[in-house]
Amino acid sequence: MEESSHAHAHPPHGTGFRWLDISLALSAFVVSLASLWLTVHNARTMERLVASNSYPNIDFSNGNGFDFDDGRGVQHAVYLSLDNTGIGPARLRSIELSFAGKPAASLRDLLALCCTEEGAASLPKTSYRFVGDMRGAMIRAGESLTLFAWAEAPADPRWARLEKIRGEIGVRVCYCSVFDECYRRDSAQHEPVRVTACPAAAVPYTGG
Repeated sequence: MEESSHAHAHPPHGTGFRWLDISLALSAFVVSLASLWLTVHNARTMERLVASNSYPNIDFSNGNGFDFDDGRGVQHAVYLSLDNTGIGPARLRSIELSFAGKPAASLRDLLALCCTEEGAASLPKTSYRFVGDMRGAMIRAGESLTLFAWAEAPADPRWARLEKIRGEIGVRVCYCSVFDECYRRDSAQHEPVRVTACPAAAVPYTGG
């Protein structure tokens, strides 16, 4: 007779004790689950670590000691700026300015709200410096973006009024990290608030 050429499958060898075999199988399963959990946990920890090392933080600053040359030499100026005090770059998505709850799309609008007396027929020609539409701009860690600066102008009554109320200007910005983690910061709040995405500003500040 010819022997069958088909190999017979052999059952896996056990210990001979069913309870011990089950215990070993369960132990291997638990160890596998623990290893998987540790892998996922370490991956999430690394993600948080990388994100924390790129965390941007926008603060606001204003004053009357900003120095810049407006053609007459270095002048003291009233200014408002955004400062990135975090450890990662911040990409601006929206900027809003307001005074007494009313939005200002430009520095001219802001001066009309805060500092122009009603019925003023004419105003002296003075120059001030401002940025344009900065949506999409990147502020690197440790750097600042000056929204406006106006050198002292004794002949223009608006300058003195702006200097007096500069701390009352409302500022709201929304910005994102390089990993698209977004934050909304309001001058009325002490800390930024995490948001899923930056909403469009109703009246964006676009500069002049």
